[in-house]
Order: sequence, then structure tokens, then C-alpha cells
Amino acid sequence: MALVQYPAPAQPKNSWIRYFSYRVMRKNQNNLVAVVGATGSGKTWAALSVGEQLSKKNKCDFNVKQVVFDLRELMALINSGKLKKGSCIVFDEPQVSISNREFQSQANKVFNYLLSTFRHLNYTLFFCTPYEDLLDKSTRKLFHAKFLMQSINSKTKTSVVRPYTISYNSKFGKFYEKFLRVRYKPANKSIYISAPLKTWTISKPSDELIKAYEKKKRAFTTVLNLQIEQDLNKFKNKETGKFEKKPPTDKQAKALLLRFEGNNVEEIAKKMGVVKRTAYDYLQYAKKKGWTPENYFLHYNTQLNNKSLRK
Repeated sequence: MALVQYPAPAQPKNSWIRYFSYRVMRKNQNNLVAVVGATGSGKTWAALSVGEQLSKKNKCDFNVKQVVFDLRELMALINSGKLKKGSCIVFDEPQVSISNREFQSQANKVFNYLLSTFRHLNYTLFFCTPYEDLLDKSTRKLFHAKFLMQSINSKTKTSVVRPYTISYNSKFGKFYEKFLRVRYKPANKSIYISAPLKTWTISKPSDELIKAYEKKKRAFTTVLNLQIEQDLNKFKNKETGKFEKKPPTDKQAKALLLRFEGNNVEEIAKKMGVVKRTAYDYLQYAKKKGWTPENYFLHYNTQLNNKSLRK
């Protein structure tokens, strides 16, 4: 039974923050949390807010760099060595990269290995997904908690979740969900009581974090839409017998990536050590082959994903 105890005269406050912090900072464990709710239910904001609160208690930084959208980005962050003990990570839309059938066998193997072995790092990892069963069952076995989104109050700028601790019984093949219990001594009472924490009202994250998250989410959505378009074009090419476009040269590819990063032609020329006209030609010749900064970045990112999964 998961229990948070408050010595008298302390009264219950942010018990889940206290519970998560105790696990990573005192018990040398991690926290894997599924935040489940339909689109627009406030699940990501809830995870961001809890991440901010927990990081503050654990005396760790928490910013948009700790919000990831795909498996490769998650692994790069964990392996970067930049996160301290007690740090939080929010994995938004994990079902996109984990449940995608093209990555199912390799990605799930890598992901489950990662979750099974990074306990000693003492991180808290939030998974924000519309349905938990979109994730592989072997992944869900490793969860420690689940937050079900209940409602949003736009006036108070808060959301309400129904939080559970999770355990998996391999003998019976069943998941067990229980409420976190809080033990405390009420004011003007002589004995301690124990009560289940059935709901948790969570305030919205900071405005600065919301702004940074929304910007990063738009970039992710853009790349995702390009991926869908690319997949549709591949299907169409197979149907019509058309060939894939000719790849850009190394210099054309570099120019495309620099343009995607927001550099103008003059800045590209300077960074590549060429005159402005040459940089312009790189982009134009690549365009004639069918490459734009956006679709080449998607192609480049896909190649990196495939290489990391093969390692």
C-alpha cells in the first residue's frame, strides 16, 4: 500500500509531490506515470505543472527541453548527462513513436529496455496519451502511477485528476490500481486517521513554460504532418510506378538544413564558406529535385531515427 504520512501538526498538502519525491530522492527509485485523457482534457498541462512542482521540491531545473515527442529525443535527453537526480521528463504523444507499426518490434524493445534499466537515474517520466492501451502492454507493466483526467476549470485555471498507484501481478496477468493513502492527525483530534486521496486539483503550469511548450508542439505537429504526407506520397508512387526523387548533394543537404533552422541565404553562405550566389544555387538545385527545407528535414530526421533503432 502506498502511503504518505504527515507528522502532527502538519496537514496533507501536495501529497503526490511528496510521494514522488520520496521515491526518487530517498528510496533510489524512479516514477513512470501515465497521464491519460482525451484531446483537450488538459493532460499535458497537468504533467507540466506537476513537473514544475516536483522539480522545485527536488531542487532541479525543469524547462521545455525536458518535453519530448519521440523515442530518439527521449533517449538523447536521458543519455545527455545534463539531468540531475530527481529531474522530470514529459513524453507527449508517446503512442506516435512507440505504437507505430513500422517501429513496433525495434522501438518497443529499446524502450522497454530503457525503462527497465534507468531506475538508478532517479527520474520521473510522464507519458501523456489519450488511451493507455495505445502503448504496448509490456511498457504499461512498468508504470508506477496513472492520472485520469476528470475536468478543467477555466475560471480557477485548474484541472482535476483521479490519481492511482499501479502494480502488475504477473501470476494472474492483472493490473491493480489503488488510491494513494494519506495518514495525518486532524486539527483538534487526538488520533491519526488514514484516508484515500481520490482526486487531485492541479494548477496550470507557468505562463513561460506554456508558451515554450506550445511553440515546440507546433514544430512537432508540422513535422508529423509532413511525415503523413510523405507516407501518402510513397503509397501513391508505388501505385503509379513513379520513382523516389533524387537525393540532394551533401552541400545542398547542408544548405537545406541551415535554411530549415531559419538562416537566410546570406547567413547560409557565411556558415558554408561560399559566396551568396553559390548558397542560393544549392537551394535552387535541391528544389528542382523536389526538396524543400521542410521535407528534407523530415527525411533527415527519419534517417537518424532508423539508424538509432538499428544500433
